Amino acid sequence: MSDRPLAGVRVLDFGLLTAGANTSAMLADLGAEVLKIESGAYLDPFRVVGKPDNADGWWNRSPQFRFTNRNKRGLALNLKDPQGQRVIRALAAQCDVVVENFRRGVLDRAELGYKDLSAINPKIVFAAISSQGDTGPERMNVSFGSTLDATSGIAALTGYEGEEPRISGMDVNYPDQIVSLFASGMVITAVMEARRSGKGCFLDFSQREVASFTLGEEILAAACDPKRAHIRRGNANEGIAQQDTYLCKDGRWIAVTAEAAQPDLTALCASQTSQQAVAELLKRGIAAAPCNDGNDLLRDTTLSGVTLLRDAEGRLVKGLPYRLDGQGITIERPAPDLGQHTSEVLREMLGYDDAKLEDLAKAGVTSTTPDVGDV
Repeated sequence: MSDRPLAGVRVLDFGLLTAGANTSAMLADLGAEVLKIESGAYLDPFRVVGKPDNADGWWNRSPQFRFTNRNKRGLALNLKDPQGQRVIRALAAQCDVVVENFRRGVLDRAELGYKDLSAINPKIVFAAISSQGDTGPERMNVSFGSTLDATSGIAALTGYEGEEPRISGMDVNYPDQIVSLFASGMVITAVMEARRSGKGCFLDFSQREVASFTLGEEILAAACDPKRAHIRRGNANEGIAQQDTYLCKDGRWIAVTAEAAQPDLTALCASQTSQQAVAELLKRGIAAAPCNDGNDLLRDTTLSGVTLLRDAEGRLVKGLPYRLDGQGITIERPAPDLGQHTSEVLREMLGYDDAKLEDLAKAGVTSTTPDVGDV
C-alpha cells in the first residue's frame, strides 16, 4: 500500500467495536500501517458479539470483527501484564498514532496513556475516543449507540408525534459511525502538524459531543423556542409541503419530498410498482427514491468499494465512505486472526529473537487463546 496517502504512518490500535476500530480501519485503508493490539485476556468485543459457533477458533470468524478490522496486522499483547506493557511502550516509540476507546483510565493505569507515551515519543498523536470525553462528571459512564442517541439529543427528534423517542439501536449505532469519520480526519490533520512541528498532541473525542454537533440547527431553534425541543415530526419537515414514505403496489416503500402538496400521492403509489411510481414522480419534478434494503445495496454496483465490498475470500467487508481518484478501498489483507502477526512485528520492529518470543509466550503475554472467564 506504498502508493496510498498515509503510507509511512504507523498506528498503534487499541480501538474496539466501531468507534475506535473503524477509525483505525479508515487510516489503514488510506495506507497507514495499523497494529491491532488485543490479547487472550481481552478480545475486541466484536469477536464475541459476532461469535458464529462454539468450534475451536470461533474468535477468528466473527463477521462483525472482519467488517471493521481489514488491512490491519494483529498483535496479541496483554496490556495488564508488566512485560506486555513494556513491549507496547517500545512499539509506541516507533509509532505516529495511538487510537483507543477504552473506558477512561484503563491505559493510564497501565502506564500506557498519553502522558506516558508522549514522554517516550513526543511526536505521538493520541486519539482518545470515548462516550462522554476524557474529562467531566460523566467521563466514566458506560454507553452504547442507544444511550448516546439519548444524551446527544438525537432520540428527541426521531419518532412520531405523541409516540416515544426512537433510537438507532445496536444494528446502526449512529454516534459510533459518525465519530469515526470525524476522528480519522482529525488524526490525519494532527499527524501532518506533528511532522511539521515535531510535537504530537492529545485528541479528546466525545461521541456525545460529536453527535450533538450534528444537531446545531435544532439546538439553536430550541433556544429560540423551548416548545420546539419537545416536538417529534416523524418524516415531516418544517417548510416542506409534503414529505413521507409511501407503500407501492409491489409491497415496497418509496420516499417522497414535494415542495407543493400532492394530494394523489397515496393512491398513485398504491396503484403502481415502486419503480413506476418513482419514475412518474421524477417526471413531474418531484424528488422520489426507493427505500433500499441491504440486498438492494449489495446489488448496486455503483456502491462497490464504498458501502460494502468483498475480500479475497468473497466475504463482506465494510467499505470506505468516499472515493480517492474515483476508486473505493482495496483489501490488501483480511482482518487478522488473534495475534496473527505478533512474532512478525516484534522481530521486525524490536529485533526480538526466538528466545525472547518464547519467553513472552510462556509467560502468557502473547496468548492467542481467549481466557475462558472473558467470553
